Amino acid sequence: MVNPAFVLLPLYLYPYNGTSWSNITTAITAHSHLNFQIIVAPNLANVFPDKNYEVALDGLNNFTNVITLGYVPINWIHRDLINVLADISCYAAWPSHTNPNIAVQGIFFDETTSSLTEETWAYMSNVTTFAKEALGPGRQHISFNPGVAVDRAFYDLADTINVFENEWAAFNISALSTTPSDLLARSTYLIHDFPKDEELQAGVISGLANAEVGGMLLTTQQSYNELSDMWMEFCEELAERIDGGNLPEVKVLPVDRAASSSVAVQPSL
Repeated sequence: MVNPAFVLLPLYLYPYNGTSWSNITTAITAHSHLNFQIIVAPNLANVFPDKNYEVALDGLNNFTNVITLGYVPINWIHRDLINVLADISCYAAWPSHTNPNIAVQGIFFDETTSSLTEETWAYMSNVTTFAKEALGPGRQHISFNPGVAVDRAFYDLADTINVFENEWAAFNISALSTTPSDLLARSTYLIHDFPKDEELQAGVISGLANAEVGGMLLTTQQSYNELSDMWMEFCEELAERIDGGNLPEVKVLPVDRAASSSVAVQPSL
């Protein structure tokens, strides 16, 4: 049985006050059957979260339909392993800081490689094994973000892999038909610079959900420092889709297919 698609939300918005993340928690509360994987703390490497972050994280972790993941960049395996492992150790220590409920449930490795070699396999195996041991039981969700399709061997290391991170103009939904179904169920899609068009958004959500992808985010923004202008509608439409709603199939695709097929994706924060 394939699990319903979840919301994958890179949350790089600092919680300056009690309302900074209110649109997020409102959507989570409104759609209790919709699961959220939320990537937190891109700017907190090797430090404990401050009071604002503690309060906000505690709030997210109180939801049973939320998994929080700690952000760790690896610069396509060019980042020094010592620094990567230090980031992971920092996240692992969060629960012992002040509040056990600020613990992340896994790690989101950004800028992961799509090339399978002895070197890349050794690096990714190393950081994955270290993360699972450091975080401990029940907190071992591993996500990779190469932003492009990868060799299926990488799925032996990660629970989910983000295989698309790019602007809407570079997206081609027909590419999903070439991906094996068992990999689609563990693959996620991050589409930014999406047009402010609710009908189009509903159609794309339907197309991705029908393909039984693992998770997704469509955002009108260029970065993840602010929410999409259609965030609430996105959550509502995906929730309706996984609850058996009949959203229209996607009909409108970006033009310039030839150009988009050769795009080199580099995830941006």
